[in-house]
Amino acid sequence: YNGKSLSGGSPALPLILSTSAGLPGAIATEVRLCYPGTLDPAVVTGKMVFCDRGVIARTDKSLAVKEAGGLAMILANTSPSSVNADLHFVPSIHVDEVAGAAIKAYITGAGAGATGQIAPGAKVQVEAPIVASFSSRGPALAAAGDFLKPDIMAPGVDVFAAVAPPGNNGRDFDFYSGTSMSSPHVAGIAALMKARYPSWSPAMIKSALMTTASQTTNAGNTIPGNPFGFGAGQVVPNAATDPGLVYNVRRMEFVQFLCTQGVALDPRCAFNAIPASQLNLPSIAVNDLAGVESVMRTVTNVAGATSTYNASIQGLAGFDVVVDPPTLTVAPGQSASFKVTFTRTSAPLNAYTFGALVWSDGTHNVRSPIALRPVALAAPGAVSGSGTSGSVGYSVTFGYDGDFSARPHGLVEATKFAGTVADDPTNTFVPGGPGTVSFDFAIPAGTELARFSLFDEYTDGDDDLDLYVYRGNTLVGSSGFGTSAEEVNLTKPTAGTYTAWVHGWQTDGPDANFTLFAWAITAADAGNMTVTAPSTATIGTTANVTLNWSGLNAGTKYLGTVTYHNVAAPAGYDDGRIGVTVVAVGTD
Repeated sequence: YNGKSLSGGSPALPLILSTSAGLPGAIATEVRLCYPGTLDPAVVTGKMVFCDRGVIARTDKSLAVKEAGGLAMILANTSPSSVNADLHFVPSIHVDEVAGAAIKAYITGAGAGATGQIAPGAKVQVEAPIVASFSSRGPALAAAGDFLKPDIMAPGVDVFAAVAPPGNNGRDFDFYSGTSMSSPHVAGIAALMKARYPSWSPAMIKSALMTTASQTTNAGNTIPGNPFGFGAGQVVPNAATDPGLVYNVRRMEFVQFLCTQGVALDPRCAFNAIPASQLNLPSIAVNDLAGVESVMRTVTNVAGATSTYNASIQGLAGFDVVVDPPTLTVAPGQSASFKVTFTRTSAPLNAYTFGALVWSDGTHNVRSPIALRPVALAAPGAVSGSGTSGSVGYSVTFGYDGDFSARPHGLVEATKFAGTVADDPTNTFVPGGPGTVSFDFAIPAGTELARFSLFDEYTDGDDDLDLYVYRGNTLVGSSGFGTSAEEVNLTKPTAGTYTAWVHGWQTDGPDANFTLFAWAITAADAGNMTVTAPSTATIGTTANVTLNWSGLNAGTKYLGTVTYHNVAAPAGYDDGRIGVTVVAVGTD
């Protein structure tokens, strides 16, 4: 079996499973994962030990084997994931889940006669770069998906680098992976760029890195995946020193963008707010493109001479793309603006299409990645209001021509559970463990949306509570942010009794008093909310929708939905459904 290893191999050794070598009283899961201090030297000494990957550092497992007298280790994935070469404490090899299962079966079958040997490793050149399996992918949750993330990729798997000895078993160098390596690569390159161009803003440096990045592997192939994995591509430091054009974003423009996200407390928020897709980034993303969408961008010439750039489009099948103007002549230090209009023709609805805009002057190729998701209707995912009666209005944009209708479902009053949860000193959630309390909630058949919520204002202090929802023994949703504002949503959940666990991650005293809210929304119209909307849709146009509610009880919270349909009079919740907006109304 093949895997990754930095060791020079091992002799043939008796081979055992860690699960057969636990100390009396050791926790079975920790023995399987080879936690230090859980293996019995009387069993392990002189042997090769098979350990499962997970929870603790990979090298801590080989340390546990060494401390118990073991001479070698097999580290096996239990599910698809990366396979890594590390500086282990005993000769070790890391194998994938397929080889791991086969080796485990061999050990079980051979019993005391099982043996293993690690052969000396051979250096091989692999195709790179490849986005690591453990790397996060887009689309971004922030800004309703109108940011294209990640921005860029950089070397980040099994990189040999200087490390701080504390926390690294006294080593001065080690192999690191993930953000711990890709982030310092980019930060270091940016520092060199700032030294070369002291007047450049961080946004200009970021633009230079992105627009000159590579999308090609060392084998001449396109990097596998799409911009949601590699962003603009892999950073090419020297190319970034001469990008030709850059996209700059001033501080005030960031403030104007934050105004549209509801997080900038600035008196100027009422003026010239900038939607996420219109922020002057070196990438373009439109998460809900209803028929036609235009974005504006401005570039600045940072080269030493006046140049004429011509626009071209890569990819974006199923869209007509117009760049206006298609040619830019820009003097050194000067800026020019342009508009890009995307019109869907045949691109699949509710799926992303990728491509790029490239400005070329014969010397520079200034490339911006693009991600577009066409929809039949662009509507807000959620709206809110307050009061036992009231109204709220919002707009929707159509991506088609034809009939249109909107239907209310709910509003449904919350089921409230009052409780007290103790602080958990271990900060580790286990159902029924320290600092947990549970509540059962019955979800009926035909439920379209179930929601469980905690609110900061419904705790008795500065508490950090987390929320976990189970159906039987299966975790179906969780929320663990840095406050007590937690929310779990279940779409079309299976009918049955669900258990919501509240975890006292960090209370401001020995415990916290709280209220848990739960709702189950069906297709039924509760008769307390009406919807006023147009009856026809015209592609690329915007229309107003108004919700009115009345007769609600005071002192609680209500939840409902509005569904949108491309038919005149839908009979059911899903008939011709092209979108949904969740409606939350507080009467407390």
